[in-house]
Amino acid sequence: AYETEARRMKSIAMRFLLTFLALALAPAAHAVTVSPVLQSREGMVTAANPLAAEAGAEILEQGGNAIDAAIAVSLALGVVEPYASGLGGEGYLVAVLADGRETAIDFRSTAPALATYENLAKAGGLRDLRYSPKAYCVAGVPAGIGKALEMASLPLEKLAAPAIRLAEEGFVVNEPFSAVTMDRWEVLYENAPEFLNEGMPWSAGETFRNPALARTLKRLAAGGVRVFYEGELADSLDRFMRRNAGWARKSDLQSYRALVREPVKGRYRGYEFSVPGSPVGGPRILATLNILEHFNLALMGWDDPLAIHIMQEAMILTALDQRRWIGDPETNAYIPEKGFISKQYARERTMLIDLARASDPSLWHSERVGDPGPYQDGTARYVDVVLKARRRAPVEGELTDVPPSTTHFSVVDSKGNAVAWTQTVSSFFGTGHMVDGYFLNNELGNFKARPVEGSPINLEPGRRPRTTIAPMVVKKDGQVRWVLGSPGSGRIGSTLIEILVNLIDFDMDLEAAIRTPKLAVRPVRRGRPSA
Repeated sequence: AYETEARRMKSIAMRFLLTFLALALAPAAHAVTVSPVLQSREGMVTAANPLAAEAGAEILEQGGNAIDAAIAVSLALGVVEPYASGLGGEGYLVAVLADGRETAIDFRSTAPALATYENLAKAGGLRDLRYSPKAYCVAGVPAGIGKALEMASLPLEKLAAPAIRLAEEGFVVNEPFSAVTMDRWEVLYENAPEFLNEGMPWSAGETFRNPALARTLKRLAAGGVRVFYEGELADSLDRFMRRNAGWARKSDLQSYRALVREPVKGRYRGYEFSVPGSPVGGPRILATLNILEHFNLALMGWDDPLAIHIMQEAMILTALDQRRWIGDPETNAYIPEKGFISKQYARERTMLIDLARASDPSLWHSERVGDPGPYQDGTARYVDVVLKARRRAPVEGELTDVPPSTTHFSVVDSKGNAVAWTQTVSSFFGTGHMVDGYFLNNELGNFKARPVEGSPINLEPGRRPRTTIAPMVVKKDGQVRWVLGSPGSGRIGSTLIEILVNLIDFDMDLEAAIRTPKLAVRPVRRGRPSA
């Protein structure tokens, strides 16, 4: 093990200087840190864990492109950050390639066929299922990797090698790993005691190995990602679900597909954005920036009370609209995404911001939700729309708070290919149940607990839940400027918006933009703001 480590470190030191600039995510009680920055001639890899970033560096060193490196990082993060993502999770990526092509891959999870409100009522309701196998939605990470492989240059066997090595030979546990394991100890002790260190949480400095995950990764590398959905790994998950009264079946896995989509485009003060579309957080980012574009934030400062007030009010408006209107476009007949990100609609919404006082939280859900529908075809002028009386749509139901979670990484290679990739298992450790070395997500909790007429996130078999993840690539004058994303559950949108304002309006460098304190705006429950 010492020789392997020495050889790897010597190779990296001599041939590859890696960039680490990433948010290291821990529970709310633990600090967010920024790791050291080094220069590279081969490209850049950023991740919340340096071992995962090194996996990407290793692939770039072997001549792989940004897609190759991103796949290696994704798999490695599932080993060294099993609490935040993995094969049992989901995500979204946006890629901007050097030849001018842009693509987005939606590998969000889907509700299994047995996940119906009738079965939910028999099981006691959504709240009681968070750490049950019933909370699992069909994982998309393996299928997302499969789609990304179509743009890769190296075989999966080579891209999985760093992750297999980490799982098989082990790695030294860091503070975030230890802290999250401690925080979720009861869930793990009840659902996955084999993950623990003889029944106890892992401590920083100890060596963690996951031989079961190493075997799973080897099966994937040898047989391809469809093994997860159609082969022995699918059979294994099916057996687990049947033994533990879960709802997913092999047939659900067989029907799952990752989707290739066009990135949603937007502009803010001369910068060009490529973000993921519905049902995730990209449209809300653009809608918020469209509102903020009407204010000269550069004359203020990041800590100016007026700037904070304007950003907070804008984020409240777009969060409410996102809750009401954004959902899975594959299973909803009407998602007014184009209207939501319309510059004309932003002008209408800007008129609701009172510079002298904050909005009344008790009125958020009755008077602050907008209707982007009239702007959907791109022809309506806001002045014509606001002069017409219209019924404002209410936000339905009670919204559910969730703990911080998720991980993000970014890769740029020497040719200029760029990948922003966010993946998650929802709550830390998802359901807390482990199969073949990976944890099962609990994304079912992102659907409505009860059916609400017109809601885009009513529980429906095959539907993808809505979340806030928003990996993005930002260009200036046609050149990639930033490759961004963030963990943080409901805080993802506000965090990224503030980072972008810090970079563009307040002229900060990237590290300062990340380190600067943030406010989080999340209209969590009716009449109860969370900021």
